Amino acid sequence: MKYIYLAIFVWVSSFSSLNAQFEWGIIIGGSSVDIEPKSFIIKNDNQLDSFNLSFKEANYGFHIGGFVRLSMNKFYLQPELVFNSNKTTFKLKQFGQFQTSDSLLDERYQKLDIPLMLGVKFGIFRINAGPVAHIFLNNKSDLFNVSGYSDKFKSATYGYQLGLGFDFGLLTFDLRHEGNFTKFGDHIYFFNHKVNFDKAENRLLGTVGLKF
Repeated sequence: MKYIYLAIFVWVSSFSSLNAQFEWGIIIGGSSVDIEPKSFIIKNDNQLDSFNLSFKEANYGFHIGGFVRLSMNKFYLQPELVFNSNKTTFKLKQFGQFQTSDSLLDERYQKLDIPLMLGVKFGIFRINAGPVAHIFLNNKSDLFNVSGYSDKFKSATYGYQLGLGFDFGLLTFDLRHEGNFTKFGDHIYFFNHKVNFDKAENRLLGTVGLKF
């Protein structure tokens, strides 16, 4: 993946040397997450209690950031720097010696997304695609209240984005699909064992921006 970013950096430099049209702007938008992972029975060998952990829902997230667009004829290259915040809800069913209890636990996390989009223009419409890097910034999780829980976020994960857009004056609009190469919940550990959810996270992103 780092070689892809290096190649695109070289391409950005070549665009600049060819007097490509330069635009920049700010963007803001929302996203929805599509995940259907399985649930898990988690046991601690040193205790009698066990519990079931399952994914319940992913709330709508938001993102805000900026972009640079380098255009030459119908083609353009658009690096972006975007702050992304999302919330996920898990369902915890605990099995005690004498009773069973259910609870909902929220996890909020923030990442810095770095998409590098290559696109083609057809009048006011655009088609684009490219890789995206997710840099982990911070998280706050109710799962820390559960015995044996720990997290190990990777400093960076990767995926791809593809979508459609159009420009109307100084306004720019985009609708994209995002796929990721890392499984959902890859950071979740109980009693030092990773909980391997079996699906990658997909997102649908809608964005509106202002060009300068």
